[in-house]
Amino acid sequence: MKTSGKTWIVVLLLTTLILSGCGKEKTALNPRKPITITLWHYYVGDVLVALEEAVNTFNQTVGREKGVVVHPIAMGGLAQLERRTTDAATGTINSEPMPDAFSCYPDKAMEIDSYGKLIDLNDYLTEEEKTKYVQAFFQDGYSHDNRLLVLPIAKSTELLYVNNTAWQELCTAKGLTAENLATWEGLYETARQYYQWIDDTTPDTQWDGKGMMGLDSVANYIIIGNRQLGVEILHTSGTGEGKVILNQEVLSRVFEVYYKGYSMGYFDAVGKFRSDDIKSNDLIAYVGSSSGASYFPTWVACGYDKVDIDLLPVPYPVFQGGHEYAILQGAGMCVSKTDDAHQEGAALFLRWFTKEENNTPFAMASNYMPVQQGAYSAKESLLALDTLDAGDKSQRNAANAYRVALGQVVEGDVYAAPSFPGSYDARIILQKTLIQAAQRGRAVAKNLQQQNKSEEEVLQGIDTPAAFAEWLAALEEAFNHLGIPFERTKPE
Repeated sequence: MKTSGKTWIVVLLLTTLILSGCGKEKTALNPRKPITITLWHYYVGDVLVALEEAVNTFNQTVGREKGVVVHPIAMGGLAQLERRTTDAATGTINSEPMPDAFSCYPDKAMEIDSYGKLIDLNDYLTEEEKTKYVQAFFQDGYSHDNRLLVLPIAKSTELLYVNNTAWQELCTAKGLTAENLATWEGLYETARQYYQWIDDTTPDTQWDGKGMMGLDSVANYIIIGNRQLGVEILHTSGTGEGKVILNQEVLSRVFEVYYKGYSMGYFDAVGKFRSDDIKSNDLIAYVGSSSGASYFPTWVACGYDKVDIDLLPVPYPVFQGGHEYAILQGAGMCVSKTDDAHQEGAALFLRWFTKEENNTPFAMASNYMPVQQGAYSAKESLLALDTLDAGDKSQRNAANAYRVALGQVVEGDVYAAPSFPGSYDARIILQKTLIQAAQRGRAVAKNLQQQNKSEEEVLQGIDTPAAFAEWLAALEEAFNHLGIPFERTKPE
């Protein structure tokens, strides 16, 4: 069969068009028809300012070039954001449409994904891009089947914050050093000595000492304490199924330090936040997020006077004989299943936002840690710390804490508990029941202290082994009630 010249020309033109298109990146975005990406978040204060500055920069540069406009919307606190996101994902009556992107923790992301509402971000990142992230941060966002549900935005760990002014007085009086704060057992004993030191200032009145330290997150204390001693209390299998591991030997050590410390009055929690307890002079130390360093007070209230204080940031304590793990925490961001253009636009923004040159200013402005490895040796990061050093006292506090936190991440081991259906509720149960057990112990101890009983008699009265058995029973009852799988293991 003969082919006409015109046919050959058509074939040649089609071939040319096909070949010329092979080198172009496929995209659903069109700068002539810009789209708006809704971004739900829970940021406030300096973090909100930093986010809005980043969004404005994106919208005026890459966003304008590609046809993407990011519209951030503050949805209240984290609990409000999670509730409204869940309502949107499940189609609750009067709920809002799903946002294109939103702040989210891994356990909540797994729930939203179970409704079929999230995309796999693996499809929008190259292998080379993935290697640039701090892998401990990056792996936190994967599901059990290797779908990337959450892209890290900024992370934090926990530190021990100490009122160094009061601490130096205690060190002089008792011959202590920072090494006494390195372990949980050492911290308990140090808090005991602090209580007695204060108590001794009023020799005619017994048991009127003060608590030395507190915890912002009791759940983190339990989880990391277990991990330091070789147990993943929130444990997942390769198929994504999870359960709570109640190792009695390890749990008893974690329980004993907190229960005895709080019952005896050596540990305490007075106000809403432990940093408030520092300011009111009710405590001189607390364990809290590295992102909260700027909230550490620069003075404390002593009657009607204000006394200036300095901050001593100390690495997270470890149980004796344990591995030096510290918590890794911080929400990332997810992208909702919508249409090709909005998915691509949202992923484009997150890729841009997490690049070293864009993410580092956001993270450091909000006292969080950047998510890409290059930021930890970048000249800009070091200069930012130098700038904080030259600032006011709060900024200097932030810089000092930041350096300790970076050391934990770069030189030590950080740990993020795995997520599974029910893991969020499990965390709440662990925290709530331990606090309740300690409060019961405090009530018993106070009654005995008011009778001027000796320390040995008060310790016998709070009966730590019996309280531990009650705590285990309360945990199992709560897990059974919510259908959360658990396994109790005994010492070998």
